[in-house]
Amino acid sequence: MTAIPLEPDSEPVVQKKHGRKSSTDIPRIDLVSWPGAESILWAGVIAHLVKWAVSFAYFALFQVRYAVGYGKTTFTVVYLKDAWDRLPVHIANLLGEPWFQSQAEPLWWITWRHDIRDVGISVIATIIVRFLFVKPKYPLADAPGWKVYLTSVPLAIALALIPIAIVGVAAWKLPWLTQHGLHVGGSSAYAAEANGWIEAGEWITILMGVLGGFAASLAIQRVADDVQWFFAERSAGKIMDKRRRKGLTGISLTGGRVIGTPAHRKRVHWILDNRPEVTARSPWLVRTLLGVGFLATAFSIAGAWLNLAGPAKPK
Repeated sequence: MTAIPLEPDSEPVVQKKHGRKSSTDIPRIDLVSWPGAESILWAGVIAHLVKWAVSFAYFALFQVRYAVGYGKTTFTVVYLKDAWDRLPVHIANLLGEPWFQSQAEPLWWITWRHDIRDVGISVIATIIVRFLFVKPKYPLADAPGWKVYLTSVPLAIALALIPIAIVGVAAWKLPWLTQHGLHVGGSSAYAAEANGWIEAGEWITILMGVLGGFAASLAIQRVADDVQWFFAERSAGKIMDKRRRKGLTGISLTGGRVIGTPAHRKRVHWILDNRPEVTARSPWLVRTLLGVGFLATAFSIAGAWLNLAGPAKPK
């Protein structure tokens, strides 16, 4: 791969400006600071967006029938609801094992499949939120290839399953975790909602997801760092394009505003200040990252409709 300048027609800027020699010198965001407080607010927003996106993905994959037809004749192309709702029964039938007395879905699987969705939401949200507070660990020019991306995903899943399994077994073997009797005092609506949440044991699935997310993040630090640099490069490039069209020079940020989390803004500002040369990424990797970003946004919007006004809205 060859190095390409981020802004070919601009004058080079001394790399030692503000004492920074490398992209890894960007300071991390302290929790007890204004950027830290802002990051916490962003974390809440992102967690909700992830919840909506995963909820819609679950709905679209396992609850919707996809069919084609002409006139009164309709042919189902894909419909995974029964396959997912009765998955243990289908596995037993496939293996020829009499595990169940009927073909109805087991009651325990109804709980499990919803827990799987909730754990998945917590894992993804934890991974994203965790990187809001992590400083760049790898240089901007050290862009990984497809191999790093493809190998990190199964490794992250494997690492996430370890704490998830440990907490799951603990909840199964230690009845106190679900029958502890702890509750919030008072008769207000908030106390009732909190007690219902505690009694339902939902905190266990959240704990599983959070611990799984922290474990998974160990395997995808390289990829997550590169993804953040990728979108920071695009934001910086748009600002530079606006400046060129207006005939502006120098390194002032006039001509474009950096929008995003404090961590994202720090990366964009470093690029604008230092004008580094970046390693060209695979065109297909660029298309994939942009496609994932588009789908994540679309799924979040669709998930907001699903949970706030659609079939999954509270009764």
